[in-house]
Amino acid sequence: MDIKSIPAGSRCLVDSNIFIYHFAGLSADCTDLMVRIGAYELQGVVTTTIISEVLHRRMLAEALAKGLITAGQPLKKLKANPQIVQSLSDYATEMDKILQLPFEVIEVAKQDIKASFALRQSYGLFVNDSINLAGATRNGVTDIVSHDSDFQRAPIINLWMPTDL
Repeated sequence: MDIKSIPAGSRCLVDSNIFIYHFAGLSADCTDLMVRIGAYELQGVVTTTIISEVLHRRMLAEALAKGLITAGQPLKKLKANPQIVQSLSDYATEMDKILQLPFEVIEVAKQDIKASFALRQSYGLFVNDSINLAGATRNGVTDIVSHDSDFQRAPIINLWMPTDL
């Protein structure tokens, strides 16, 4: 379903890729979603796993964008050069901006990790997606905003996707 059609007042789990497309300036739909959440039109929810994914991916993107590493095994290059990691900060500033928005942060619980296996078995989701879905379901969240079509295999949620990617 089209991300622009999420009904006002909906409580939505926002997947990491939505933040990535927003920060990279690749999707006006994703940026508009952030505006709607900031205006309290929608209730944004994230898991601690999603925050971790966004921080990790944006750190790598920052190092690449600043020319501090080259493409091809960027994680290996950063691990070999911890001084580069120490010099990066834009990714953290981006996350600070997100955390200033009224997002509800769901901590991943032991029961989410246990429940995620059944979700992987039922819907063929990858680990982080299944853990995020388990946390969302445990907290009564049935709307997920993501550019990951794998969630379409999970009939227990409503998937909202950006249409400008």
